Amino acid sequence: MAATFTELEAAIKRANVREGIAAAREQGKWHGRPPFGFDEGSDEYLTPNDDEKGVVVLDALDNGASRRQLARSLGISRSTVRTIAENRERYTAL
Repeated sequence: MAATFTELEAAIKRANVREGIAAAREQGKWHGRPPFGFDEGSDEYLTPNDDEKGVVVLDALDNGASRRQLARSLGISRSTVRTIAENRERYTAL
């Protein structure tokens, strides 16, 4: 009997957390680790940091550079280069 109430309580907590995260995202706030090239301000909104590598990666990719060579030359991982390329709109607004 107690296990049933515990499961119900856990389900309610999960739902409340999901609703809170969704409400924060609707307000434009960021949830989770900030993406490469951004910091999370005290108001929980993303702000670009001084690192210009995201823009450099996009420019080099547009000019036909290899993702592997870019990662090596900039000192970042290949997956970071891929993530920047997949989220181009985030970095072109800088």
